[in-house]
Amino acid sequence: MLDKKEIEKNHEICLELLDVFIDICERNEIDYYFVFGSALGAVRHKGFIPWDINIDILLTVEEYYKLEEVMKKERLEHMQWIRLETDGRFRSLLRRDDSVKYHSDPNVDVTVCCNAPENTFLRALAVKAAYFNTKMFKLKNTDVKRTFPFNVLKGISSIFPNSFYYWILHKIENINKGKITTYQMITTPSVFKDRETLKGKWLNPVYAEFEGRKVRIFSDCHEHLIKRYGENYLTPIVWEDKGEYSHAKKI
Repeated sequence: MLDKKEIEKNHEICLELLDVFIDICERNEIDYYFVFGSALGAVRHKGFIPWDINIDILLTVEEYYKLEEVMKKERLEHMQWIRLETDGRFRSLLRRDDSVKYHSDPNVDVTVCCNAPENTFLRALAVKAAYFNTKMFKLKNTDVKRTFPFNVLKGISSIFPNSFYYWILHKIENINKGKITTYQMITTPSVFKDRETLKGKWLNPVYAEFEGRKVRIFSDCHEHLIKRYGENYLTPIVWEDKGEYSHAKKI
């Protein structure tokens, strides 16, 4: 459970990381977007959701590759750019060197999106394929022991080398490559629902305030947030200090 001081320290470090991240993106003309809980915070609170403990950023796959090249040359002081899985982009973070000191793990968490199929059925199929590829990869590469059926799936996931999951990820990234598509999709979705798809027209950014900073959000962030959190997203939820995120649970 995180107390108020821990949350405040987390937010202080996240903002330090965010300032560095935005500076890198602006100097190198890399387009980024606040998404998920961070976009909700920017719209509803003009800053952090009180219980949030990281910054959620989205990049298109093309912009992500640009960022990767920049990060190879960037001199980060007391910070690390981490690809959590070697050779694969199942998750990328900007962290401080001393992040292990903090239970909340303050970070800038970067998610990637790519073109999605135009056909509704194929789009849903692609999202499901991306979800199961991500889930199986994580099961294979985690030491956490779980109960049935996770242990069975972990056994199946271990049959394939990591290169197999990277190959599938690469195939997903290259859907309709070079084309202008109506929809985008998250390449490593957390669920296999339609909320993991985005509209291409949203990628024309507008600016919002976040803790006194100007940050980029989707041009129709309202539609994005409804899709993600429901029509009442502007009404704050009551939370208590326990539950699935170790520090907060909806009641």
